[in-house]
Amino acid sequence: MNSREFLLLLVVVTTSASGQLLLRYGAKSWILRDGLLQFALSFIKGSAPLALLLVLGAPFLYWQVLKTVPLSRAYAVTALTGVLIQFGGRFFLKERLSRRVVAGALLCCAGIAVWGL
Repeated sequence: MNSREFLLLLVVVTTSASGQLLLRYGAKSWILRDGLLQFALSFIKGSAPLALLLVLGAPFLYWQVLKTVPLSRAYAVTALTGVLIQFGGRFFLKERLSRRVVAGALLCCAGIAVWGL
């Protein structure tokens, strides 16, 4: 895998993780108890439309990458999505990280390195 392909995969991973984090961030402002109209308005006014665009747009980028990168290698790099979500949750949403989460993230990174990417 060359550096261009790896960068494209990182864009896919970052796009997907950013969308997930924005959905979580926006969920705090959704109004669920005042009816469907209020929920729809709170959903549209928040970060949800951008989040959905990112989450649903990431697979289209992934398809472009899969034209040149073998699936086995591309799929290994997508494991970084979970790592970015965990650390993004920590730094942007002020969520706590346990030692197990940090150890799991390090294992994911080590696995990708061993994989030979």
